[in-house]
Amino acid sequence: MILREGTLTARAFMALLIIISVHSVQAGPKVDPTTGRLRLLVVGEQNGQNQYVMSILRSDPRIRLFGVIRAGASAPPLEARRYVRTIFPRTESRFVGSIDAIKYLDAPPWIFTDRQQLWIRDSIEESGLGFLAVEMGYHSCNIIEACNCPWDWMKSPIYEAWPIDVVLEKTVKPSVYAEIVEETPVVDLPEFERQPYGGPAGNLGLVKSRPGSTVHARWKLGKEDAIVSTEYGEGRTMALPTGWDCVSSQMVRNWKYFVDFVLNSVYFTSQIPVPDDPELAHALRSAFTQYGEQKALMLSLIDFIDKFGANTGPLHTEIDELDSVASDAGDFYLSGEYEKSWESIGAAIDGLSGLSEKSAELRRRSLLWVYITEWIAVSAASMLSGGILWTLMVKRHYYTEVESTRLGKGQR
Repeated sequence: MILREGTLTARAFMALLIIISVHSVQAGPKVDPTTGRLRLLVVGEQNGQNQYVMSILRSDPRIRLFGVIRAGASAPPLEARRYVRTIFPRTESRFVGSIDAIKYLDAPPWIFTDRQQLWIRDSIEESGLGFLAVEMGYHSCNIIEACNCPWDWMKSPIYEAWPIDVVLEKTVKPSVYAEIVEETPVVDLPEFERQPYGGPAGNLGLVKSRPGSTVHARWKLGKEDAIVSTEYGEGRTMALPTGWDCVSSQMVRNWKYFVDFVLNSVYFTSQIPVPDDPELAHALRSAFTQYGEQKALMLSLIDFIDKFGANTGPLHTEIDELDSVASDAGDFYLSGEYEKSWESIGAAIDGLSGLSEKSAELRRRSLLWVYITEWIAVSAASMLSGGILWTLMVKRHYYTEVESTRLGKGQR
């Protein structure tokens, strides 16, 4: 009897240790334990302004893009399922151990199998997976082949983790602007309420926040719920009503803090703290995005120059060195040393500017021989044409006209 009690006590103690250890591990955000970066899977549309948003996500040092599964309007169902088979982990343990957050962009749930949808829901609840739904299941289907029907989502187990309920076949009043309800990092940005966030009128279906959810913003005209989040077990889910490809270009290009709006929504969903100094964070994020865009343009220019036989090896070497500086800036950003991060990314951007001047000079030298070759070819063709013309028009008196032929005489 004493032995049994001791055994039960030991087992209970071990179970308590396991529970405590699990909760201690899940106390922070779900990220890569080795690098501290968020492993993000993006599912859905990749057209229009979604590409610009993807460049923002790729440039952020705290985010590592695990993969992109094209679905919805970006890929027919069979192709979308091929992306799933190629990119999505084959077992639940691998899925939990390799993906920290999922960002859905206007895509249907049925590209995943029922079992995979259960993995996603259970990972939100048990492992702290972040789930961000952008333009998801709000409006009636108008693309039959790749339809994102709200009633499909209502049958999916993932729908249990949503912060909202979809009201079928009803839309919000055509409100362009949203007003802040809860000052969270997602919407607590300068001039957010002045941005035309509503997108095309009639595109937004009616949703209602579930009990316990946090309403970040409501539509200004009809006061319907717009941006909503909730805690689901260990994880957090959020719904953004307007797709990135539907947001006004005025908001995307002219609003200074659009980059922060995109990244803060991912951070918040993944329970990652936003930097305390919002202005410095904005400057850093914009600088990382600028470096990525300028580097892409530089590589395109170098590829163009390389086609003319120029020696572009030194340029690639310098880009590798600048990538190392930018990587150091990312490490400083992850460790919270924002001032050092700012200095490093600034040096990398300045290096790209200098490299741009070198590549422009190399391009001029490379194209000089192209111009010379074209000049020689054009000059040679002109001289040949002129010689022929001179022979036919000026030297024609060297030739006498044939008055008659033997055949002509015979016919007479």
